[in-house]
Amino acid sequence: MASARASSRATASHAAAASNSICPWRKTVSAQPLRLLLADDEPLALRRIKLALQAIPDVEIVGAASDGAQAITQMRDLRPDVVLLDIRMPLADGFEVANAVEDSGGPEVIFVSAFDSYALQAFETSAVDYLLKPVEFERLASALGRARERRAAKDAGRRAEELAAVLDALKRESEEREGPRYDKEFWIRDRGRFLRVPVSDVERIEAERDYVRLYWDGRTLLHRETMSNLEEKLDPNLMLRVHRSAFVNWKRLKAVRRDANGRLMAVLESGDEVPVSRAYAQRVMQEMKSRG
Repeated sequence: MASARASSRATASHAAAASNSICPWRKTVSAQPLRLLLADDEPLALRRIKLALQAIPDVEIVGAASDGAQAITQMRDLRPDVVLLDIRMPLADGFEVANAVEDSGGPEVIFVSAFDSYALQAFETSAVDYLLKPVEFERLASALGRARERRAAKDAGRRAEELAAVLDALKRESEEREGPRYDKEFWIRDRGRFLRVPVSDVERIEAERDYVRLYWDGRTLLHRETMSNLEEKLDPNLMLRVHRSAFVNWKRLKAVRRDANGRLMAVLESGDEVPVSRAYAQRVMQEMKSRG
């Protein structure tokens, strides 16, 4: 017993001395305490690691378990940031406890064992580190530092996901309240400059390979855009798709008639005619009737 007390005092003394050299930021940095759960069936091992942790800044021991079942229960109840986990324990070994990590909110795992034969299996569980008993203070401090970094990265990622979800919800709410927003104008490259063309001025739009051709006020220009994108960007109450290759402006539509071959044609104010395909004919006729 006397030798155990001497060993514990030596561990604490070494930890305090080492902390001054490897943790120079201890007095200057204030961090959120890293909440730790310890799990080991050896009381002396638990005592030693508690003494070592006293010299490490910004850590808080929230629980200690003496078997695997207790570790799983406390992990789920206490939600620690890090679990320092022995491997050979009664009721459930360290790997069984580690498998329960995801269900408990995902604390980081640092294995602490007297046996090096489990190291490979331990790292396959994505453990932060595998420490051999008796634990060296420097290794313990380093492992906790990495665990803190991992935790911070996870928290930042989670906050980013939550913020993205909030922004997406606000966007959907705004769209539902205000209705969809459609483009009001085109900006078309024309001889080294960009020309603004209001959508309401465009009489019709026709597809030309990877471009579309706009017709307005007796002019025509190519614009790099696809018909499918335009269908999403343009207000259907203004620009109606009458063919997979054509839109017409409702305000410039004079009539719909059939030509000599029985094809349905949209007649525009300019006198130009645009074929209406069978796929869009019913919709065009319904719109014509509803608009009187």
